[in-house]
Order: sequence, then structure tokens, then C-alpha cells
Amino acid sequence: MIGISLQQRRINAIAHAIARVLIASYFMSRAAGLIIDPASMNQFLAVSDVPDYLRWPNAGFEFLAAFAIMIGFQTRTAAALLALYVFWSSFILNYAPGDAYAIGAFWRDLAMIGGLLLLFSHGRGCLAVDNLFLGDEAEADTTPPDAAPAKA
Repeated sequence: MIGISLQQRRINAIAHAIARVLIASYFMSRAAGLIIDPASMNQFLAVSDVPDYLRWPNAGFEFLAAFAIMIGFQTRTAAALLALYVFWSSFILNYAPGDAYAIGAFWRDLAMIGGLLLLFSHGRGCLAVDNLFLGDEAEADTTPPDAAPAKA
């Protein structure tokens, strides 16, 4: 089997890093929204019977997990935890079969969970902070195993 060229590996690494940044920036902006506009979030939480005091831990968790994903620090762990958190919170806050807007938000969150699961399955990529400390190229390589050159 023919391996992937160096140019394709670089493109894959850049695309992986961009995907990490885009996914993380979505969650970082959500966390910032929880902090910047607490009145609208308090109103939303009151309707959904979620206590107001959970706003700050939610914002902190979303921001820290997203930041870890963005820089490539413990990416698999952060992506898995954030995917579980998004599913749990989306199911509680958005799953309302009779409300088209809420179901749309629920499906949007499911799409984000899909992106997080892809990050979980592919790891941190080669452009990540963990590579500076760990130097483990096995997980850092985003090349699919079946595309690697065959060993003689």
C-alpha cells in the first residue's frame, strides 16, 4: 500500500489543527456568553428548572475544556468530557419534541458532539502542546492506519 506524501501529511495536520480551533472557539464563545450576558441565561435556566448557581461552573468547564482542545492539551479527555457534557445539557435544556427551535438546537448540539467524537478518535494531531511535553508521535500522527506504508 502506498503511504501518504509529506505534503498530504502537512495538509492533514493543518486541517486537524484548524478543526480543533473552530470547535473550541464555538465552546469558548458559549462560555463567554454565559458570563457576559447572565440575564438572558438566568431567564433560560429559570424556564428549564436548572439552578442559577450552575452557570459559573458550566462556563468554567466549557471554557477550560475548549481551551485544552484548542491548544492540544489532553485533547482526547477534554473532547470526551465535553461531548458527554453537551449531550447531557442539550438533552435537559433542548429536547422538546413539540418545539421546532429547541429540536433544532438539540440537533446542532448533536452535530457538535460528532465533531468532538472525531477529535476523540483522532487524538491531538501533530500541532499540539502535548507533543512538546510527551514527544509521543504515535498519537500525534493523524494518518489513518491503513494509509501508512507497509513494512517489509
